[in-house]
Amino acid sequence: MSFGGLPVRVTQVVALAFLFASASEAFELDNLPAAASSKAGFFSASLDLLTGKEAVDDHSPSSPQAAPAQQQAPTQQFVIDNIEFIGNRRVRTDTLLARIFSRKGDPYNEETLRRDFQALWNTQFFEDVKLRVEDSAQHPNGKVILFEVKERPQIRRIRYEGNHSVSESDILDRLKERKVGLSVESQFDPTKIKKAQVVIKELLGEHGRQFAKVTPQYERIASSNAVILVFKVEEGPKVKVGKIRFKGNHAFSDRKLIRAMRHDRPYAIPLYFWYIPVLTKTYDREKLSEDLEVGIRGLYRDNGYFKVSVGEPILENVDTTHARLGVPLVTGKGHGKAVNITITIEEGERFRMGTLKIVSSDPDKAYRSKWTR
Repeated sequence: MSFGGLPVRVTQVVALAFLFASASEAFELDNLPAAASSKAGFFSASLDLLTGKEAVDDHSPSSPQAAPAQQQAPTQQFVIDNIEFIGNRRVRTDTLLARIFSRKGDPYNEETLRRDFQALWNTQFFEDVKLRVEDSAQHPNGKVILFEVKERPQIRRIRYEGNHSVSESDILDRLKERKVGLSVESQFDPTKIKKAQVVIKELLGEHGRQFAKVTPQYERIASSNAVILVFKVEEGPKVKVGKIRFKGNHAFSDRKLIRAMRHDRPYAIPLYFWYIPVLTKTYDREKLSEDLEVGIRGLYRDNGYFKVSVGEPILENVDTTHARLGVPLVTGKGHGKAVNITITIEEGERFRMGTLKIVSSDPDKAYRSKWTR
């Protein structure tokens, strides 16, 4: 070998040795346990604002999803060097520290961190929470606990679209009556929104829109953690009053009882001489309750049945085929929805007028009158 080629050979040998050393170092770093990593993600949870579904992931070394090498890695005693919260604006850090169990200087414990994460998620302050653990730059055996949070948005405005049978004030009154707790500037709460959705649908059903659909949506407001909440209403077909049946009535006929229900009886020609239905009325639960109390129960009480009992009506939704505007030969037939009503009555005993006595309130006067039927 000539001395002129020696430097080239030495350079090649040094380069190969460097490559082998780098590969070995990379292999060792890849196989280090998670506890020795400078950054490790442990737990994460997110919330679907519309459905209210929660997704919680456990990435801790002791979780079932962790690698066997991580589970069997030797543990070293670490100390919590600091606890930090990232992303909280409306909720103060002191408030969040009061909700968790770990404190600065405590021994590092994964099970305690799991409880801290769950306690923080259960506050229902956040839409998204992530827990990370980092090595401390000041202490070799110290750990820094990081909670990355995303607060739930505030409701800046509430809109109702597509409602025609009920006004917005009717909806607000019903939400207040049912104590839903949904209001402007409140925190976005899927549970309250779901309850409001049910209450609005129930209100529409009472006004003849039993097949209405209520869909909550939200619009993010740019440059702020706020949303516009929108309830989109599809009222569907109007439900008419169908057949009205009675059970247990003996003192009065079905026709007379129907005539006493001024809100639910059909338009007829002429109603008091012959029962010829022309147009049915829209079903309304509040008006039906008034007909049961004032109409039917009032008719019985006016005739001496003071202990009459009118049961809760049995409602049955049916599909109908009816004449448009009541003139089938001219306008043809249409399809719709109706509710058949069955009312159970317990008439009870009939009371009659007995003895009527009128006496003076002045004991010195002997005025007395007696009248017997």
